[in-house]
Amino acid sequence: MSDTGPDEENRKRWRRIKMAWRAWRLYDKGSGWLHHAGGLGAVKANVVMAAAVAATATAGTYGAIAIRDTYIAPKQPVETAAIAPAPAEVRQTKNSFVFAIEGKDKAGRRGTFDVVVLNKNFLWVRGSSDELEKDGKTIPAADVASAVLDEEVRSALADAKEVITVGTASQEGDASEELARAERRAKQAATLVAPALTPSTPISALNLGQYREPCANCETGGTSWQRPFIVVAVKSLEPGTKVGEALSDAMSGQQKLPSPKAYSAFDLTRFR
Repeated sequence: MSDTGPDEENRKRWRRIKMAWRAWRLYDKGSGWLHHAGGLGAVKANVVMAAAVAATATAGTYGAIAIRDTYIAPKQPVETAAIAPAPAEVRQTKNSFVFAIEGKDKAGRRGTFDVVVLNKNFLWVRGSSDELEKDGKTIPAADVASAVLDEEVRSALADAKEVITVGTASQEGDASEELARAERRAKQAATLVAPALTPSTPISALNLGQYREPCANCETGGTSWQRPFIVVAVKSLEPGTKVGEALSDAMSGQQKLPSPKAYSAFDLTRFR
């Protein structure tokens, strides 16, 4: 009687399947790290396919080789998600919120900043580049500095390496006129804070320009929130840091801070 009948073929086939399964179990014990790299379902699918190949192969060892090759196939490039900025640390003063943020310039050099944003009771008067209002009433010129710069804000600015005053304009009006208005506001803010600083502290004016990005989650009762009064204290810079690039990076993606991309400009110039 021949030993190659149907029963013998079935026994050989089952032996090959068992060998493939043992190979899979042995390799799986040493490959747990793959579970943390994602794509586990795809790995298992490949193993099942390899076992199927093993079941019909002519050599009993082919199944183990096929499974091993499945695992050691060349790695594919891994795409990483963009790293979100660290959330700002926020402290509240009498008249403002101070956001402690950090960012990097395009060369990766780091800067840290305290961004002082007056609360929404204080705003630039609509259409004006030299008047501020509180609770809808214009603040007399003689009282502006004391009203805006409370003791805690002055303290935040006292040890700054540099101070940056920010000018913004809301979405109404001609684009070129509002861009110019935002620049004047930045310079007016610099004039206001200068007496509170040591004469050696550099001051720059940052013109963000006109608000231009629709905001579905922002206030809807008006556009006054688009023209806040903002002063930035530069707390530290790594050698050679381009402060404008680092500040733009730091402000991007932060909640409750104006995003540079929402405005029409990012023009930083030295005031003194």
